[in-house]
Amino acid sequence: MLDQIHEATVEVLETCGVDFEDETARQIMKDGGCEVDGWRIKIPRAILEKTIDQAPSSFMFHGRNEEKSFLVGEGQTRPHTDPSFGAVRIHDIKTGYRDCTMDDLTKFFTLIQSSDICDIGGGWPVEPADIPEKKPHLHVFREMVRHTDKPLRSFVGTTEEVREYFELFEIAKGEKGYLDTHTCMFASINPVSPLTYAAFPLQTMIEHARKKQAICTLTCAMSGISAPMSIMGAAVMQNAEMLAGNVLLQLVNPGTPYIMGPASCRPDMKSGLYANGSPEANMINGLSIQMAVERYKIPVRIMAGITDAKVVDAQAGMETMQTLIHAVMAGAHWIHGCFGSLDSLNATSFEKIMLGEEAFSRVLRLLEGLREWDKDTTVSEIVHAGPRGTYFMEPTTVTNFRNTWRPTVSTQEAYQNWADAGAKDFSTMARERWEKLLAEAPESLLDADREKAVNAFVEGKLSEA
Repeated sequence: MLDQIHEATVEVLETCGVDFEDETARQIMKDGGCEVDGWRIKIPRAILEKTIDQAPSSFMFHGRNEEKSFLVGEGQTRPHTDPSFGAVRIHDIKTGYRDCTMDDLTKFFTLIQSSDICDIGGGWPVEPADIPEKKPHLHVFREMVRHTDKPLRSFVGTTEEVREYFELFEIAKGEKGYLDTHTCMFASINPVSPLTYAAFPLQTMIEHARKKQAICTLTCAMSGISAPMSIMGAAVMQNAEMLAGNVLLQLVNPGTPYIMGPASCRPDMKSGLYANGSPEANMINGLSIQMAVERYKIPVRIMAGITDAKVVDAQAGMETMQTLIHAVMAGAHWIHGCFGSLDSLNATSFEKIMLGEEAFSRVLRLLEGLREWDKDTTVSEIVHAGPRGTYFMEPTTVTNFRNTWRPTVSTQEAYQNWADAGAKDFSTMARERWEKLLAEAPESLLDADREKAVNAFVEGKLSEA
């Protein structure tokens, strides 16, 4: 089946092609041996397969704090995670839905920094309604480097904007040229389905590739609307879109870290709305995970832990775990969206960050599998305890009881203990947890000199605009 999907992908790219809406990108593709006719790029099999081979099967993803760096791809020890992105509204359990603000953005960065489960910080997790109009990317990136030292998600921008946030990162790091030798950022690029790349995303891809900063091409097609209705058909079109982006990256700079990002869905066919919690979405994207892991040996990132629910309720929990555990079982290297996403990616919630963190911790425990055991010790303990005995004070219990998985937000208490403590539901306990984490967080991770340098750079660029 995987070979069939690949062969169909080759045929689509050779006979139909993909539209690239940027002249520099088209010229790079032409110089690399692709057939260019206006916006349309047709990619020969030989170039497609050569660039697949050039994409590394793994890469080190560096944090500004080197202790938070990790391997992505073949050889990694567990799935990695980055938070949700781009929500235009935020759900507050006290006031309901409202517009996002810069304060929400800062809180989001801070909460993700505090998480032991979420590996990657940054991005544009909310669209603040009060963000300054002049160079908004610099306002967001400044808050990003102030509040996280993990590997970063950057964002789509013009050539000039990308160069500015690269420079700002190196100021925060305190080492000019650091990005020339360390992959510290990735950008997630959404093709315009079907089979189109817009200008700004292409400019972002080119600038990232020049410095070997990672790129994920993330297709969010809707089968029956912007992709074929069939699951196999949607998987083929998604595959073609994603791999066309990698061709550009490798033609710019062979060996650029590339991540496949399947995120297509079967929409609500009654309304035509994007729906990311459906089983069909898992099936389409599961095929793409297999293509990346088994056929191409390329790291793969998938949206999971996501939900169409409007609030943090039973639906949110059910769909979060359904999409999350399927992605992990299918072999995804990287999970996106688990921390915050609500309402089919349109909204976010601090309580949902807490839900995602605990859900993912449950999955990680399952992935650990059976821990080593000593048969002789086990038999000895069983014999020692005997019928109607207890294992409470046996040596292995005393040694290992702290290794037992524990919830961070949900409860395992007896009913009366839970009731005596205020009978708090999940959302209430989640709110208390994130408020405590924010209260304990530092105001900035930058020292005084780097804080001053970052502010001087941003203010200088704003005065020039």
